[in-house]
Amino acid sequence: MITIINVSRRTDGINDQICDRLCKGIAPVTSEFQYIKLRDLSLKFCTNCRACMRSPGKELGSCSLQDDMAGLLQRMMQSKQIIISSPINCYDLPSLFRVMLERMGGCCYWSEEMYSPKVRAAPKGIKGVLITTSALPGPMIPFLTGARKTFKLFVKPLGIKKIKYYHFGLKGRTIDRVLKENDRHRIEKIVGYITGAFQKA
Repeated sequence: MITIINVSRRTDGINDQICDRLCKGIAPVTSEFQYIKLRDLSLKFCTNCRACMRSPGKELGSCSLQDDMAGLLQRMMQSKQIIISSPINCYDLPSLFRVMLERMGGCCYWSEEMYSPKVRAAPKGIKGVLITTSALPGPMIPFLTGARKTFKLFVKPLGIKKIKYYHFGLKGRTIDRVLKENDRHRIEKIVGYITGAFQKA
């Protein structure tokens, strides 16, 4: 399964356009994909109780909060590829992504005797793709933002070791929040990578 996760809160924005084109490009190759908009899910803030981390073993720890996070995590764990499309806010991935990230504590075990948590038995072979959009020039995004570092925190408990990055820059002005011809060509190449990797899996 290919899982596309849109982290933007902006309806019909540049990330929506990118994800729509990804879906359109993937559909003729395989029907095994799902498109998730985080803004449509109910994701509560982590209370930092760490209850999800206390139970030992390989199974995911359970969270006491009742929302869509458990189902989202299961869908990600069953994927072969996870593609995140996100804006850059305040020089990093946005708060909605952080909410999801902090709620992934159940992927780790952390007893009172341990100084830091350890990842439980993570799936093997999942590939990760991070697509970002920003007012910054694309080549500067890896150097001036924490996006890649934050994404690596996300992929670690999922066992993702192979990551591809695509940065779409100069998307801050209203007139720039549309896909240009070179953007569309880049998305076609991203689709080629995603479907090629999926067929090899």
